[in-house]
Amino acid sequence: MKAFWAKGYEATSVQDLVDCMGINRGSLYDTFGDKRRLFLEALDQYGTGAILRTDSLRRDGNPREMLTEFLYVFMQKQVTDPKRRGCFMTNAAVELCSRDDECAERVRDFFDELETILGELIARGQAEGEFKSRQKPADLAAYFVCVMQGLRVIGKVTPEEEVLRPMVDMALRVLDQE
Repeated sequence: MKAFWAKGYEATSVQDLVDCMGINRGSLYDTFGDKRRLFLEALDQYGTGAILRTDSLRRDGNPREMLTEFLYVFMQKQVTDPKRRGCFMTNAAVELCSRDDECAERVRDFFDELETILGELIARGQAEGEFKSRQKPADLAAYFVCVMQGLRVIGKVTPEEEVLRPMVDMALRVLDQE
């Protein structure tokens, strides 16, 4: 996953993968079949880990504080990544999804799950009076996924908190617009 995340699918050679994994080519092919299959496995691994971290939004707590903290931590990951890798899923979407249906399905499933989790938190926040917005929670969740991916893309170019923080602040204001 780290090799693909650093260089992208096309630019990562089988030799890069062999070197990164510390195995020989035969083992790579015996275990994964080919480079593409390994890439799809890496996407699955990344998605599973990211969703597990996002599941923290399902715990008890103040929805506004939870979402705010989540978005600031998300932003900080981009600010503090010296390699400017961005989101592995977004990178895959941009590089491959227009021509690889299986990759597109995995990325779409990931974003759908993220929207579901955010939508549940937003619905709870609306029910508890934390958020004034009466927009559909699913629509707001889709908006926040879009904002998050935009932060990762912009952060690859300008990974500075003073650039990204106002974007998070502006996005959160949507929750207070009736």
